[in-house]
Amino acid sequence: MKKEVRLLKLALSYKRQILTLFFLSLFSASFGLFIPYISKLFIDKAFINKNAHNFIKLSIVSAVLFLISTLMNLIANVVKNRISVRIKLDLASGFIKKIYLLDMAFFNFKAAGENIYRLSDTESVANFIVERLPGIGLDLVKIPIILAISLCINVHLTIVLLILSPLFLVHRVYLQKKLRSVYEENWRNRAKLFQEITESFSKILIIKAFALESFQHRKYVKSLVENIRSLIKSFRWSTINTLSASFLSKGILGLVTIYGGWMIIKGQLTLGSYTAVMIYLVQIGALLESLGTRIAYLSNERVSIDKFYEIMDIAPRIKDKPNAIELEQIKGTINFKEVTFGYENDKAIFENLNLEIPAGSWVGVVGLSGSGKTTLMNLILRLYEPTFGDVQLDGVSIKDIKLKSLRSNIGIATQQPLLFDLSVKENIRYGLKSLSDTQIIEAGKIACIDDYITGLPQGYESFIGEDACRLSQGQKQRISIARAVARNPRVLILDEASSSVDAYTEERIFENLRAKRQGLGTIIISQRLSSVKDADKIYFFVKGMAIHGKHEELLHRSQDYRDFFQNQL
Repeated sequence: MKKEVRLLKLALSYKRQILTLFFLSLFSASFGLFIPYISKLFIDKAFINKNAHNFIKLSIVSAVLFLISTLMNLIANVVKNRISVRIKLDLASGFIKKIYLLDMAFFNFKAAGENIYRLSDTESVANFIVERLPGIGLDLVKIPIILAISLCINVHLTIVLLILSPLFLVHRVYLQKKLRSVYEENWRNRAKLFQEITESFSKILIIKAFALESFQHRKYVKSLVENIRSLIKSFRWSTINTLSASFLSKGILGLVTIYGGWMIIKGQLTLGSYTAVMIYLVQIGALLESLGTRIAYLSNERVSIDKFYEIMDIAPRIKDKPNAIELEQIKGTINFKEVTFGYENDKAIFENLNLEIPAGSWVGVVGLSGSGKTTLMNLILRLYEPTFGDVQLDGVSIKDIKLKSLRSNIGIATQQPLLFDLSVKENIRYGLKSLSDTQIIEAGKIACIDDYITGLPQGYESFIGEDACRLSQGQKQRISIARAVARNPRVLILDEASSSVDAYTEERIFENLRAKRQGLGTIIISQRLSSVKDADKIYFFVKGMAIHGKHEELLHRSQDYRDFFQNQL
């Protein structure tokens, strides 16, 4: 019942467009309803009586109706295409907007390829609105009108068809139950295939480096075969559906034709009336067949609609409170108050964590892999919520700050640079169109990448390829640092952001930051002690705890820190 309510809500959200298409189609189709009756008049009033005057009049009327009908069909198609484009744009835009609002936890469990396929499948949802609903409505209106006209011409033939007509739809209803599960399987297989292709293209370096081209090809072919098998299964049921419908429709119309012929022989029906009624009855048969086909398509589209709403129905847990505030000017003091957090409920990374990062200070965060260093950044950015406790910025809980306001005051550069297939300039100022060329170049100089960029044939206008494939890892990281610096944040987080940069260049970057971004609070997350040993404060994460102090202090106070330090010598 929930799914039916959802379909109704979707239809009601576009009721104006659906009604527009319905009435345009109805008006256009109404001219076709006159054709059988005009055929009757041609036979009874012109052909049998050999009346040229009636023939000319009927020919003129037929031509006028044909021209009007053609014009209305053209208008209906133009309007339908315009509405279709707008609805597809609306659905795709709403889907993408929803995706971007979802929590990071969602992206940890949903493959990118599957979500891309869901987006491409919004066309099926649009077809439901543009094609299916107006079409079903039109068929349901035309059938009783044609029956009424047919009854006026001859009651007996029409009643015979009425008795037999349920056979047009009975087999459809039975087959739709079978096809539903087949359509579900088809959707899953197509999504899986899309996911595997997307993933293999994004991991092409590993595939080539490990000589896995043949392995990946076999894996793809295996998934492709599974997809083809499910499509064949679907085709098999669709063929049964089509053949049974064709057999029934021809059988029913054959019976009606024989009965009508018998009535002509007995003198109970004129040839013109017989012709008109038979054309109307053929139209009814075609409408019933069309209605069944639309219902079949609807079953397929409902799978796409359900998958679409699987995403649209997700309520993000991390969102702005109704009374959330905008940050006008911040100092940049960050506090963790008794914070407990784990990505899985039964596996805590932090338990009752307390720490303070003073405004404008340089703070190092070190520890073994998996100790929670990157998690610290995730919680500061409010990409995840603490299970217990609170994270504060300048004494205000970040839950009370608007997400955009919070994140626009924090710049990050990560170990994976995550650059776009754009020019160097567009990558550095990504999302900040107001950033001047001077500011972009200054950020490049701070990140010690300006010399390399200006040496390129097109300088800052040079394109760097998908995932910056034309750059070394160190160059990517420096552009990523430049992007974070260009945003002029109050807090800068460098999460292993210089791990592929040589020690000398890294030191120059830090010197530039201290000199040209005075007062900028900087958090350096690293496994290299050389990156953080000169920090104002170092937090050493070990065994779910954070020990803090300067480098020399920690060497004297913590055996774990000494071991960590000694292992890097």
